[in-house]
Amino acid sequence: MKSLKYILSVIVLFITGLNAYSQERPKWTDGYFEERNNSYVEVVTGFGYDLNDAKEKATKQIIERRSLATGTDAVVSFENNNLQITSEKKLVVNARIIDEYNERLAPGEYKVYLLVQTAKNPTLKLEPVTVSDKYPFSARVFIPGMAQIYKGSTAKGACFIAGEIAFIGGIVVSECLRQNYIQKINLTQNVKLKKQYLDSSNRCEIARNVSIAGAAALYVWNIIDGIVAKGKKNVFIGENNIKILPYTDLYSTGLAFNIKF
Repeated sequence: MKSLKYILSVIVLFITGLNAYSQERPKWTDGYFEERNNSYVEVVTGFGYDLNDAKEKATKQIIERRSLATGTDAVVSFENNNLQITSEKKLVVNARIIDEYNERLAPGEYKVYLLVQTAKNPTLKLEPVTVSDKYPFSARVFIPGMAQIYKGSTAKGACFIAGEIAFIGGIVVSECLRQNYIQKINLTQNVKLKKQYLDSSNRCEIARNVSIAGAAALYVWNIIDGIVAKGKKNVFIGENNIKILPYTDLYSTGLAFNIKF
């Protein structure tokens, strides 16, 4: 019974840990930079007395980081999250805001995080960029907690790892105790003690089986959660698509799958 209570307490703690998990800030706010053929994708931040002021200060960093500053004041305007940045020398920057996250630090003090894509040359076409809390399939789902940690759900991943360790520990301990009681049965001629050892052995066997079932159920849950659960917002650059084309040759015909990452 003590083993069963222990297992139930593990499950309760596990569920409590999952409920305590919450996601707020996008993953990219911790720092992000990616260079592609036509553009840069990076994070800029700004502080201001209101959100618009902080946002304008953040966008001006685009010019500074790309060495486009001319020593004159830049004019920043927005249109559907597309930036138009010009200077007195008619210098133009082709950029757009991919995602935005705002923080209110204190009354009259705000911080804005902008995930910005800037073309290396204003005439170049920007690569497709998306920010999503949905992740592509990863083999990490087969290792307890790894997919959750990869998605930014560190607390949830730790709960899956701790739960599996607890169940496996329950399997090992209960089986060792069961074997010990069986040995004691064989070493005594006392009928009363034999019955006590047998009852204890049966309880350990039940605890072992429950632990096995719990470990298996938790592992399946880990896989399902690792595949379908959302994570912190992450950045995905480029197009992921699958093309299916018919083909034929001298020996066979069929369909060809072309996967672009």
